[in-house]
Amino acid sequence: MDWVKNPALLPLWEVLKKIAKELEGPLDLMREDLGYYKLVKYYTKSQFESFLAICIQKTHVSIYLNPLYRNPHLVFSMPESLLKHKTGKCTLRFFSEDDPAIEHLPKLLQDCLHTWVDEGIIS
Repeated sequence: MDWVKNPALLPLWEVLKKIAKELEGPLDLMREDLGYYKLVKYYTKSQFESFLAICIQKTHVSIYLNPLYRNPHLVFSMPESLLKHKTGKCTLRFFSEDDPAIEHLPKLLQDCLHTWVDEGIIS
């Protein structure tokens, strides 16, 4: 566990990973290591589209949600509590597993998934 940047954030990472795991049906699990979780859509063994990654950083846990970058209209439908966590074009930062904004993540992930279905990335 020496490589995890901040082991104290593992409970938060687990909460976020549990929410994301609900998408493992239509998406493919690329990597699940302690402190790092990544979902993609494979086209071939070496070609894929990244959907999300959840990573423990030094002071927070980041969710890199690529559909937000490709489809900025998704940001406009995000609740204000989630927007407060947005940094950059597709990154959300969380500091505590008790954050009430986390309850809005399942809907955001579903909206992102539906956008990929509409684009034909996921059939």
